[in-house]
Amino acid sequence: MPQNREHHEVRIRVTGTHNADQDLEDLRNWLQREPWLTDRTHEWRRVPGAEPGPRTGADAAEQGSEMAVGVDDLVLVLIGAVAAPITEQLLIALREWLAQRRETAAAGEAPGLDLTDASGHRRLDDPDPRTERDDQGGRVGTE
Repeated sequence: MPQNREHHEVRIRVTGTHNADQDLEDLRNWLQREPWLTDRTHEWRRVPGAEPGPRTGADAAEQGSEMAVGVDDLVLVLIGAVAAPITEQLLIALREWLAQRRETAAAGEAPGLDLTDASGHRRLDDPDPRTERDDQGGRVGTE
């Protein structure tokens, strides 16, 4: 029976930092030590990032200027793996890295992560994962 060599790609972009290239390398090193990833066949690529779409209204005002324009995306290529459970574990690891990175952010930095996978594009932008949560999983005091 032939092996399944299907590829699943997850593109990750670090935004809002002064040195996104170094952040990408730090993030790759952070993820590389995750046991759920080291047990899987995978590879890493760096590819030129696509230009972000225009931001308007409150979204643009809250995020400020984009400091990652022209920065590479980090691409995790999972080979022959079921993507859904790995993506769930990846999201946990990315949020942990982002929380740690925000603790060390310099003045003027607002670190964020953009993630693109088979389910589409999303921004991991919870300002502080330590924020008190209600029993529904939402932040208290927000809609």
